[in-house]
Amino acid sequence: MDIQTFDALDQKVTRLLNKMSELQTRNRELETELSELRSDQTVSEQELKDLRQKCASLEENQRDPQREELIRTRISALLEKLETA
Repeated sequence: MDIQTFDALDQKVTRLLNKMSELQTRNRELETELSELRSDQTVSEQELKDLRQKCASLEENQRDPQREELIRTRISALLEKLETA
């Protein structure tokens, strides 16, 4: 091997080490971003759970026309009983 071969090998190793350092930095950045996203996901899942509970509660409290009509009919029947008594 001559000196040029060693110089070329040295340059390749240097580029490889630089690239490896860049990739390690990028990996740390991505790990941080992933951690933040997981945290956001946990918060979002809790918010979704809370909203689903609110929605279920609101659905339970929604007006039911059939039920209201039944109540009106029974009240009318009770009032008629009172009037005839």
